[in-house]
Amino acid sequence: MTTNTATPRRLLRREARATRRGPAIALALVLTLVLALLLVGVAAWALDEGFRTQAAAWFAPVPALLQMPSAVIAIGVVLLLLALLLFALAVLPGRRARRTRLDTRAALVIDDGVLADAVADGVARRIGVPRGQVGVTVARRAALIRVTPTSGVPVDAAAAEEAAARMLDEVGFRLSPRVQVEREGVIA
Repeated sequence: MTTNTATPRRLLRREARATRRGPAIALALVLTLVLALLLVGVAAWALDEGFRTQAAAWFAPVPALLQMPSAVIAIGVVLLLLALLLFALAVLPGRRARRTRLDTRAALVIDDGVLADAVADGVARRIGVPRGQVGVTVARRAALIRVTPTSGVPVDAAAAEEAAARMLDEVGFRLSPRVQVEREGVIA
């Protein structure tokens, strides 16, 4: 891979992946709050005799609670689930609803909603159904097309699938179209 293609590939990857900013900010805020409370508690413990007796009364039930196996297991399960959630947020790839394509002349980033609208427009034009009666959902590897026919007018599912495949080929994304024609039509 040359330097000429490395930068656009990196930019495309950045545009197609979700950031970890939200979970990182939430975790930082929670940890900051815990550390601030701990700092205030340590300062109050060192300076105020009344706070020491009050804190001792607050934490008096803790040793008895830790003697109960069910409480220890519950605390362990909660901490394990929290650790697994944070680990999953850190390791698993976050995917935005976007597609990318690198050409010799340009790098293309297209939103799945825009791609779905383009496919729906092409299918509606090809099979002669109003645009509002064609719905498209773009999944990871497929485009799911739902056609609601006009009552009494048959819809050719093969023509709809061919129109969707042609539209996807024109824009350069390899998705397999799956057409579903509703049984009941709408009255036009």
